[in-house]
Amino acid sequence: MSGNRRKREQTKKILIILLMLVLCILSVYYIFSLAHSRNEARQAETAAAEEAEQAAAEAAEEEAAQEAETAKSTAGSRVYAHRGSAGDDELSFAAYDKAVEAGAGYIEADMVVSADGTVYVAHEDESKPMTGYDGYFSGMSDSQIDSLTTRSGNKVLKLTDLFDKYGDSVTYIVDIKYNAPRNAEAFVKTVKEYGNENNVVAASFLPKALSAVEEELPDMTKIYLCSDQGTFNAGLGYSFADILCVPADIMNADNLKAAHDNSKQFSAWTLNTEEEIKNAIELGVDAYFTDDSALAVRLEEENRPAE
Repeated sequence: MSGNRRKREQTKKILIILLMLVLCILSVYYIFSLAHSRNEARQAETAAAEEAEQAAAEAAEEEAAQEAETAKSTAGSRVYAHRGSAGDDELSFAAYDKAVEAGAGYIEADMVVSADGTVYVAHEDESKPMTGYDGYFSGMSDSQIDSLTTRSGNKVLKLTDLFDKYGDSVTYIVDIKYNAPRNAEAFVKTVKEYGNENNVVAASFLPKALSAVEEELPDMTKIYLCSDQGTFNAGLGYSFADILCVPADIMNADNLKAAHDNSKQFSAWTLNTEEEIKNAIELGVDAYFTDDSALAVRLEEENRPAE
């Protein structure tokens, strides 16, 4: 009996020891699990804080970029990119890309009309200065013009090429160069076909050309380009002229006031030096043509008072 009792007691001790070992193991496991969970929680909190900090930084950067873009857009709304930019690439995609990248809100294109009635982008009807080919755009078919390149190797653009490439990212100023009725008719037809009445501004030194556009597109903004004080004075009375644009030598406070008093905006051509542009900004000129959009946009951002 005593032997059996000892065995039972030994077995009991062994079981107790095993139980204690199991409890110890479970305790250690629990402690490590708890520590791991707390570590994971701390890591999660740290990651969440870092994500929140990164999100806040990205939001601040985005807001700053948006503010800069808005400021650039506001500055660009005063800038008419004259033929895109100066130089051999004028009136080409290279020139217009440069102006758009600089932030100009408007790109200007001079227009001629082919024998087929298509509006092309060129400064004058005679093709030799632009392409080296001795002829007249008005006497050439579209296929003839399309076979030419400018002296700098660019294609001769159609007005619709500009519409197709830049869409509504800019406003187009189209200078109607000649009084021939077919020119104004071709311009109106092209604009209507593209539905661009609200995204195109008609400009001309020729009152008859603007008057013809007014009959077909009365809601389109129109710029009367004045060559001197006399044409400016006449322009004050033109009902079709929404904007009067003067040469730099008569860009002055009296003429600005006269334009505004007659419910017309006042603009100028063509301002390319820092002094000219700063003078326009100080004077309060509504907008102006320039060959250097990047300079104009920068000076507008730096000098035009916030509205």
